[in-house]
Amino acid sequence: MRRQWLLFQTIFISISLSFSASIKLGPIVQNITPYAVTISWWTDEKDAGKVFCTDGKEHFSLQSKEGTYQKVRITGLKPDRLYTYRVEGNNYTAGPFTFRTAPLGGKPFRFAVYGDTRTQDEIHREIVRSVKRYKPAFVIHTGDLVADGNQLQQWENFFKISQELLQTAPIYPVLGNHEKNSPLYFRFFSLPGAERYYSFNWGVCHIIALDSNEEYLNSPSQLKWLREDLELHKNYPYIIVFFHHPPFTLIEDRKSYAQKVREIIVPILEKYKVSVVFLGHDHNYQHFYVNGINYIVAGGGGAPLYPISKPDRYTVKAEKVYNYIICDVDENELVLRAYRLDGSLLEKIEIKPRVKKSPITVKLPKLEDRHLFEILKKKGISH
Repeated sequence: MRRQWLLFQTIFISISLSFSASIKLGPIVQNITPYAVTISWWTDEKDAGKVFCTDGKEHFSLQSKEGTYQKVRITGLKPDRLYTYRVEGNNYTAGPFTFRTAPLGGKPFRFAVYGDTRTQDEIHREIVRSVKRYKPAFVIHTGDLVADGNQLQQWENFFKISQELLQTAPIYPVLGNHEKNSPLYFRFFSLPGAERYYSFNWGVCHIIALDSNEEYLNSPSQLKWLREDLELHKNYPYIIVFFHHPPFTLIEDRKSYAQKVREIIVPILEKYKVSVVFLGHDHNYQHFYVNGINYIVAGGGGAPLYPISKPDRYTVKAEKVYNYIICDVDENELVLRAYRLDGSLLEKIEIKPRVKKSPITVKLPKLEDRHLFEILKKKGISH
């Protein structure tokens, strides 16, 4: 009888292990606001894992829906607060990791920008390692994250390379031409608003992401939204815009499409005197200054580099080089430092606030937190 019982236990344990999941990628943090965060991860088998999150005083525990790609939205967090989190599932655990919620008001912070990471994994890996050392609050990606957005394996490879950075800092991407409008992009990224185009606030910055691919460039809904969003946030000291296709370029065979982008998007940006526009698509570094706006092409994230033609009258700096940008923000100045892959300084740009210390109007999100209104009211922030 004892032998039969031991045999039963062995079979039971063996069957249980065969159905247990293990973590494949992640976790990563996404779409951080002052009051919420999304945490995502991948498992090799279907599972319903849990996220545990705490700031040392309040504790949160949420379970994901069953699947191989899992995500949990945690709400009720506090602004500019450091949280520790971990994920647990059937036979796996990952963490602890930390993230900081977005601040309100003028507290200084840092973010990073790079793009076109679709090929040459070792260069992408080196840029991620370099950026991570600067401990950015978040990362802007200017598109072409992968070579073919319809290939699941390429997305897995992207997150495998970048996950150590994204475990603490959320990434905010835009669709490039190589994403091919893939459903996988929308599956794996948790972004604000319409996701194809969206905006978010971080301290004294309002940040706007657009889809500049040809089928959406002249989209009435996107352009209407852009004008309304800029009008709503016109009192922000800094407005940052990013999309994939540059309106100004020194790549000869790209000048025709650049003119289309320039005619459709640039007049709107100029009307609202945005602070800076980040772009990708051209695999190099280019900086143009046009009618008071800095346009910076940061497409040196790993795709093969492109040669640069003769500078035009708007060119401030152009170099055929792999690159990334580190941006430091406070109430008095936005300082951008572009770096080459070897860490040497490529260019430093200083941008003053576009308006003097005006009250920032915050558009209330959907009430993720029942106490959100009271928190804003106590801080004297209008909506």
